[in-house]
Amino acid sequence: MTYTIEQFRKDYPHDAACLDKLFQLRYGKLEACPRCGVMNPEFRRLTTRRAYQCRDCYYQIYPTAGTIFEKTTTPLTYWFYAMYLMTVTRNGVSSKELERCLGVTYQTAWRMAKMIRQLMGKKPHPNKLKGTVEMDETYFGNNLSIPGRTSTKTPIFAMVERRGNVIAQSVDNVKKNTLFPIIEQNVDKTAKVMTDEFKTYITLKNLGYNHQTIMHQLKQYVNGEISTNTVEGFFSQLKRMIKGTHIHISQKYIQYYVDECVFRYNNRHNAGEMFNTMLNAIVS
Repeated sequence: MTYTIEQFRKDYPHDAACLDKLFQLRYGKLEACPRCGVMNPEFRRLTTRRAYQCRDCYYQIYPTAGTIFEKTTTPLTYWFYAMYLMTVTRNGVSSKELERCLGVTYQTAWRMAKMIRQLMGKKPHPNKLKGTVEMDETYFGNNLSIPGRTSTKTPIFAMVERRGNVIAQSVDNVKKNTLFPIIEQNVDKTAKVMTDEFKTYITLKNLGYNHQTIMHQLKQYVNGEISTNTVEGFFSQLKRMIKGTHIHISQKYIQYYVDECVFRYNNRHNAGEMFNTMLNAIVS
């Protein structure tokens, strides 16, 4: 079930509705006032600031404190709409598009997009990947750079559990000393690991994994259940987002874009709740 623009506008027609939602998420289960101790306190929203005040002792709570909205003067409705756009799209939203949609400066739009991607990158402490796990790497950078593993581009390493989640991050290099700690931290030893024939992966069996290889150099892409098609599909989605929507990104910020793609991939079966998942990330 999708979360339509009609539903979004009904839920968040103005800043007060957005602030009410943040208050509910952060303090909706507050059993007593932190100052006066009154049980089941009644907090009323102030009209002059983004705050709620206890009816009994006038203690004030600021729902945006400590969040991405804390120091912003941009209306909350703009933020919520930008978040909505970045969750309903499949190939991302550029800062220029946000600038045009919201009527803000490019600097404001860029900052909003960056901070929303930071939310997308919040790790929910997932369990280790299990079952069949595919691994591979790809490279991003200046199109004039030498392609492949000898290039000066930034490597992106990804691990995908078939019919499950993906974990991906930019790395300094694709050597064993870099990749193996990441693998051991995120992949259960009971997993069946699928990779191509890249030499870094050859000794994965020494870590205790059931490792199987697909020979791409021999034009082999599927051998029974052995393949890396799932992780390559994730990389295709990442490349469509970066090359098709953003055209060019700074290598300094590439992890933010990887996190955005990972967030959408891992929530692909729950698209209708993706926006609420991001709201929960704000207050977690």
